[in-house]
Amino acid sequence: MANRDPGRFPRLKTLCNLALLLLQLITVAAYWGMVGARPSYMAISQELYPGSERLMNSWLADMLVSMPAMLVVGAIFVSSVAKEFAGLGKVRRIQLNGLILGALLALLYLAASPLYVAAA
Repeated sequence: MANRDPGRFPRLKTLCNLALLLLQLITVAAYWGMVGARPSYMAISQELYPGSERLMNSWLADMLVSMPAMLVVGAIFVSSVAKEFAGLGKVRRIQLNGLILGALLALLYLAASPLYVAAA
């Protein structure tokens, strides 16, 4: 079997790429868990902010901790997995996986920070 990566450290690049994909999967699972716990967060929000219909009285938390936002996050992850079969080089896939992981972590942080700051 011929080596498809003529560069240096092909196994390390493969391992790094798989680790980034695994971290993306863990991030998507954490986001899904947070969206699944929305009713619990809403109950806490109603105790803290009785007059507000928004989650933790924040439009950002209300928008990001919702099923449409979860569908966007899922679509980002599916496109990340699909790009693995697009014929890109290993270095380019590692770079894109790192960028996508950063975007997913930023979304997770933006969605979670109003929840935990308001509940603390």
